[in-house]
Amino acid sequence: MPKTENNIEIIVVVSGQSERIRVNTHQTLEHLAREALQRSGNEGQAPSEWELRDAGGGLLDQSARIDSTSIVAGTTLFLNPKAGAGGAR
Repeated sequence: MPKTENNIEIIVVVSGQSERIRVNTHQTLEHLAREALQRSGNEGQAPSEWELRDAGGGLLDQSARIDSTSIVAGTTLFLNPKAGAGGAR
């Protein structure tokens, strides 16, 4: 059987900063979030403290595998801190 391409490039906007990330579709959205946080300089932050949303504002389950969602190459996702998590008071 020929090998299929499981790696895709996704754009993740982390608190307004755009990051292009190449991931394997068999990985979880949590892995994608962790990679986006690391690349944006937020490596000390846990993905569980952030919300991953699609372009329509729908909240994505970070435990889901990428290939079990409607995410395809070129998709833009948005990663922002959960309300009340961190930030100045």
